[in-house]
Amino acid sequence: MSLTCEIRPTLSTEHTITLGDQSLLLLGERAVYWPAQRALLIADLHLGKADTLRRAGILAPRGSTSTDLDRLARLIERHQPETLWVLGDLLHGPIFDAPWIDRWQDFRRAHPSLSIQVIAGNHDRQLTDTAAQLLELQVIREDVLLAGLCLCHEPPPGASLPTVSGHLHPCVKLPGLPRRWPAFRLNAGGLILPAFSLLTGGALVQARDAIGFACVEGQIVALQPSRCATSL
Repeated sequence: MSLTCEIRPTLSTEHTITLGDQSLLLLGERAVYWPAQRALLIADLHLGKADTLRRAGILAPRGSTSTDLDRLARLIERHQPETLWVLGDLLHGPIFDAPWIDRWQDFRRAHPSLSIQVIAGNHDRQLTDTAAQLLELQVIREDVLLAGLCLCHEPPPGASLPTVSGHLHPCVKLPGLPRRWPAFRLNAGGLILPAFSLLTGGALVQARDAIGFACVEGQIVALQPSRCATSL
């Protein structure tokens, strides 16, 4: 499987790659825009994660779901997609009577014509058909083949088609900076998206067979394989 990537020398809010024969736009806000499909792709939104952590006695900031939905709304306004694909882990716990439901419904009313397609992930056990109807979205419980790409939650081993996935929450550590940054990971198997949720991190490992694209304050920083450590 071929891997094509055009490295730009300067920072930008977006970065074009070719996967299979499809042109994809990596966005510094941890999302992908697919122009040919008029689709916005994100992974690992983890709605309600902070609520779940607080119920477990873990200190977590309030308002993280609203912040994530505001970021998502700005991307929708900018790119005007017809479809939003969530590549798994839309949820992070119970849905009914969850504190974030009203905020989600406000978001949905602001984008009534947007088709939302969710490929169920390992945290989406509460995403029943009834829940999907409440959230006004479609839930898909298998991988999706679209225009020569395989959309999935967890990257499958030995896939015959290029995959676009999430689940692994990739991040990189940039030279000279102490913190880790969410990142896209691109290799011969396909593209792994960073977690869209601001409340999600990852653990660093070395990866010499991947190209990393760090998301730094809304900007894309492209790194060659030998210049980055990539999280699995």
